[in-house]
Amino acid sequence: MKKHHPVLISLITVTMCLSTTVAVSNDTSRSISLRLAAYLPSHSHSVSQIVRPWAENVEQESDGRIRFEKFWGGGLGRNPYKQFELVRHGISELAIVQPSYTPGQFPQLQILEMPFLTRTAMEASMAAWGLHERGLVDGFDEVKVIGMWTAEPGNIYTRAPIQRISDIKGLKVRGVGRTEGDFIDAIGAHAESMHPADVVEALRRGTIDGTIQGWISVNTFQTYRVTSHVITAPLGVVSFAILMNRQSWEALPPELQAIINRNSGMKVALIGGRAYDRRVVEVEKKLRDEKHLIFINPDTAELDKLASITKPLLANWIARTPKGQDVYDATLEILGNLRRKERMLR
Repeated sequence: MKKHHPVLISLITVTMCLSTTVAVSNDTSRSISLRLAAYLPSHSHSVSQIVRPWAENVEQESDGRIRFEKFWGGGLGRNPYKQFELVRHGISELAIVQPSYTPGQFPQLQILEMPFLTRTAMEASMAAWGLHERGLVDGFDEVKVIGMWTAEPGNIYTRAPIQRISDIKGLKVRGVGRTEGDFIDAIGAHAESMHPADVVEALRRGTIDGTIQGWISVNTFQTYRVTSHVITAPLGVVSFAILMNRQSWEALPPELQAIINRNSGMKVALIGGRAYDRRVVEVEKKLRDEKHLIFINPDTAELDKLASITKPLLANWIARTPKGQDVYDATLEILGNLRRKERMLR
């Protein structure tokens, strides 16, 4: 008798469950249950301040016809690098996916990892969605993009005392994505890749000497407790997306699709950017007041030097990335428009 691989059996079971959900969607008088997953814990900023409120709004507007079965903390898969596959294969109908942790799938979004390009989570989030709206981001053919947002620009945190960027030469520094890794190498350090949840232990053991992270990540994962110095500079952002399995999306009745669409897109970018920027102010003040870290603020000359280091990285990124120049030009246009509006409101 032919034996079936347990993984295949699991996928078949998931597919059968998905088929049941799809069948229910044809009866407009009944509710539809959709699995919503995150490898992040329920108290994380992206879940508690962005994704959970988004799901609650959709449930409320649909009068309960859409219900989300929530799997926070990796309930359907803990590996942050496999979240896109969970959605693509329908293991979860929706999930939080970080493009930076999905190498090669969304190459154009790497532009947001470029140091000194964006200043806040709000403008980076709006730029991410703007690039998607213009059709400049590849990799989403098999899924429905519900929304995108980003964290705030990162800083450099180290265990050892440092006074300037040049002191990082020879150190092992954790980064996210290829663009950030290239920057770390360009300033003379050695790039290491790992999820922020693993950074604290790596710093304790001396496996790495420093990390590039945003304020909120450093607070969430307690990185500030095992580092002593921080160089404040806008060193690029990591992006997030709520993605939905394409077949699950297409199986929804049009009126339910319309409800999700009304709560998605740029609305998610605005909610996400605002939530991150608001929290950044709180966390930075806390860390300054509690004096956990020694803050190093680069002067203009050092920032100019770092910007000059970034130029060849940008040129290489444009050359190797499909539609690279168009993406860069569009990003500058989007950011320029946002900053002009900001100045007009002052």
